[in-house]
Amino acid sequence: MLLTLPIQLHAQITEPAKIKKPEKTLVSVPVTVSDREGHYISGLKKQDFTVFEDGVKQNISFFATYDEPLNIALLLDTSGSTTAALEKIKDAAKDFVGLLNPNDQCLIATFDSQVKILNSFSSDQQTLRDSLDKVQTAAQDGTIIHNAVEQIAQKSFADIEGRKVIVLLSDGKDFGSSITKNQLLNQLEESDVLIYTIHYKTGEGFNNLVIAPDGTVKEEKESKPRKKKPQKKKKGYSVWIPAGVGAPDDSEIKIREKAADIEAVNSLREMSDATAGRFYLSNTPQLKEIFKKVAGELRQQYRLGYRSKDAANAASVHDITVKVERAGAVVRTRGKFRAKQL
Repeated sequence: MLLTLPIQLHAQITEPAKIKKPEKTLVSVPVTVSDREGHYISGLKKQDFTVFEDGVKQNISFFATYDEPLNIALLLDTSGSTTAALEKIKDAAKDFVGLLNPNDQCLIATFDSQVKILNSFSSDQQTLRDSLDKVQTAAQDGTIIHNAVEQIAQKSFADIEGRKVIVLLSDGKDFGSSITKNQLLNQLEESDVLIYTIHYKTGEGFNNLVIAPDGTVKEEKESKPRKKKPQKKKKGYSVWIPAGVGAPDDSEIKIREKAADIEAVNSLREMSDATAGRFYLSNTPQLKEIFKKVAGELRQQYRLGYRSKDAANAASVHDITVKVERAGAVVRTRGKFRAKQL
């Protein structure tokens, strides 16, 4: 018995070490490839791609083309700023739903002062149209865009496999979110959810913005100056009441509102850039065409997967780089990966 005891103890100590193996996490990497003119490059094969994690080449264990079904969350801003054009927004969204393939799934949600999930992921076209018919402008103030994006990306997509996309329509002005823009962007950088943002223009004149060739957001210049209508003189007496001390005049209000609009556009662009999605600047007449472009681009993407050697319980962030063996190819993809959220 004394002779066999050390052997038994040795077995008890070493056996668990033999069973325990380093865990590997499958990292999903959505990729869009285009030429320098923005035309999508299709027909690429697995061997055309190289994936690096922290500069180390990875073995691509999964590869899917744009024929893979889509899981799309259509997220609509229903704050007060959309009141005048809500019906046109709903019509454009219905056209977008009609462009989905039978195997695609779509979730429809709205946000204002709160987030509302109108239907879970569904492939039934009638269910999706019925949900869009229920969309209404909120009675209470609030536009929790950051909270809405976080909830959809982290919770609604939690148990979804495959290609994950958020199509977000908003004027981009957050009011009331408990999460900051920078906190949200940090989360999105580590997510495999693509975000396509469509900035819906609200108001006229000073906030009529365009994207300049260098990528900056600028106020659109009018080709012809507007003629001011002569004001008719009113009969009777007028009383002049001085403004309160420190109250901004009309020009200062316009400057502040224009700055808020530019910040809103940049915020939406950053969401798309962080997830390798696309940003669109639109107005009501262009919405149907923009939705059509989004649906078309979603059919031009690839999805790669590799097994990260990082343990699944690690919370460190890793850089992801994807290269394509094609001259002049422009690659858009997620840039970071965290094995486990903190």
